[in-house]
Amino acid sequence: MTRFLGIDGGGTHTRAVLVDAEGRILRAATGASINPRHYGRDVLRSRLEALVDPMDEARGGIDAAFLALGGISTAADAAEVAAIALDVPALASARVTVDNDAIGALAGGLAGRPGMVLIAGTGSACLGIAADGTRWWCGGWEALADDGGSAYWMAVEAIRSAVRQEDGRVPAGALRDLVFTRWDLAEPRALAERLTRPDVDRAAVASLAPHVIALAATDAEASRIVARAVDELAQLVAVTAGKAFGGGPCELILTGGLANSGPPFTPMLLARIAEATTGVSVVPPELPPAFGSVIEAMKSLGVQPGADCLARLRAQAVNLP
Repeated sequence: MTRFLGIDGGGTHTRAVLVDAEGRILRAATGASINPRHYGRDVLRSRLEALVDPMDEARGGIDAAFLALGGISTAADAAEVAAIALDVPALASARVTVDNDAIGALAGGLAGRPGMVLIAGTGSACLGIAADGTRWWCGGWEALADDGGSAYWMAVEAIRSAVRQEDGRVPAGALRDLVFTRWDLAEPRALAERLTRPDVDRAAVASLAPHVIALAATDAEASRIVARAVDELAQLVAVTAGKAFGGGPCELILTGGLANSGPPFTPMLLARIAEATTGVSVVPPELPPAFGSVIEAMKSLGVQPGADCLARLRAQAVNLP
């Protein structure tokens, strides 16, 4: 029996699915994050071993594994994690491939078909892969460099606007009140120190974004920030579509809490994408990212999942832990 392992590793947890060539789930598990930007080699190896070894009844029984992980940006990143994975007993004889977690999201969302995925959550990026293998990344540079249109970007823009309002550099409005009441402050100037504390990480800052979106209905400055976020995300899609597909027809899936937050943001984003592109069809994802990694593991051994295999994966997706 040929067995394929798909791993989807995000910032907080990792999902793993082991299937046979017919798409039957043999094992599934969830473990701690194995993002190489956040943890060192020893932690990654121990967490990967704890996740994968119990799934392999007979050592060496996994033929191919695809690890789609956050924190993979370069070939060197991928090679380093692949070396760690091959040091795990259950993966010692497997063909191991490592790539960015967007690959798993795209492969799962479109069931292995070429297309694009727009990631808009705490961060932002767009990936397109054409039928001839052409790949184009747009965005994904992390918060210090870019992450345009993301929840974190939107929150930072709101904070910057609020402090200017507090200073009197621009007229004060409701956005100022939103930001300065978000954290427990003895006085407004305490905000600078409060934002440097360990509990105010990227996720904590990004959690301000839904409130900015809600405020946009009645506040002009919040509305401007939200409109800019939509423009930034639509531009990622437009550039990727042009680079990977030459402006021709292609499918796009949306992933991330911001992109899929629903009204009012998601309809605004869809409308702006339609205005900024031609031939891009936004479709709902068919399979979760861990199954996308399974598909990529199959492809690494030259196995193309057929219609029956994909149908079986779809039927089992609802029970994925």
